Amino acid sequence: MPCGTANQEPTSADGSQMFPPLTRQDVLNCMFSSWYEKLSRVTFKSVIIKPLEPSFIEYLASDGIVLPEDEEAPKYRNNIKDDSSDDGSGWSDDEEDLEDQSKPLKTIVNIDATSMAIREAIDKLGGKVFPRMNWSAPTDATWMTCDNSLQCRSLSEVLIVLKGSDKISEDIDGTQFLSKQEMGDWEHELVLRQWCNLYPSMEFRCFVRNKTLVAVSQIEMQYYEFLESMEDKIESSIQRLFDRHICSQFESENYCFDVYITQEDGRTFVIDFKPMCDKVDSCLYLWQEILAVKEDESLGLRLFPDSLDGMRHYSNKFSRSQFPKDLDGEGLNTSITEFIKKMTLKQAAEEDEQSE
Repeated sequence: MPCGTANQEPTSADGSQMFPPLTRQDVLNCMFSSWYEKLSRVTFKSVIIKPLEPSFIEYLASDGIVLPEDEEAPKYRNNIKDDSSDDGSGWSDDEEDLEDQSKPLKTIVNIDATSMAIREAIDKLGGKVFPRMNWSAPTDATWMTCDNSLQCRSLSEVLIVLKGSDKISEDIDGTQFLSKQEMGDWEHELVLRQWCNLYPSMEFRCFVRNKTLVAVSQIEMQYYEFLESMEDKIESSIQRLFDRHICSQFESENYCFDVYITQEDGRTFVIDFKPMCDKVDSCLYLWQEILAVKEDESLGLRLFPDSLDGMRHYSNKFSRSQFPKDLDGEGLNTSITEFIKKMTLKQAAEEDEQSE
């Protein structure tokens, strides 16, 4: 299906982009526990841990990474080569620090109830889990793991990625979409999902306006040739999932949801839901396109074009989490992303002209 073309951006009197009014209920509808049971047949097996003891929330919000007294720190292989011929110049001052790093971390926290629930959930889900909380997963903390993924096999691995994530900190605070005053009271929840090896190429973000699926975008900013031959299959699979399971079960009228499609048999699984607002990534679309879609119209599926090199123009999505905030270059990443989107739109417009 041809890509949709850009429309004039809808704006308010002060020039700000016009989104549908975002309510507290819209945000709560996207909370994991709000939709999981309704859609358990079309998503990955998960365990929701709640209520969480207050000491666990305080632990996640505190500075530093300290493990419970009965939990060992993950063991990582030391890749520093031992060369006896080296005179040690430049390393002698660090020898004591390296020795200190091999010692157990100081253990002063007591989160026994939650720790036990996490261990039980890991066993129940087959020994490998993907952790997240109400609205977010710690995808910005993969750099803290051995394999650069969120596959966790132990309590300590779960705690380390949760503690190392800015996204989880925002989730705990509950202000990523609305202010604290607008959100009011809500209950924290920790979710452990059964680990599955998902190919980023088969993840898609879907946009719903007025209870109608209006656009689908590839999430990964990279060209995959094989996706071109699967366009119709991808679009029909997502539409079928939406019509049969999501439309009648999800209460909001405007929202986004992510899905995963298996390449072998085309099975479609729900990954997550997000409210429709400017704090959510619109992927290969510009928000102005989605917001300007008229009734009974659809922008269809948009894939990353082969004329752009995503790896060259788009750096690691969460690489800024590995540096101090004042050095993260967030503005540069945003500009690059917008450039890719505009180039995608330009190519789509040229293809439409040629087809006419």
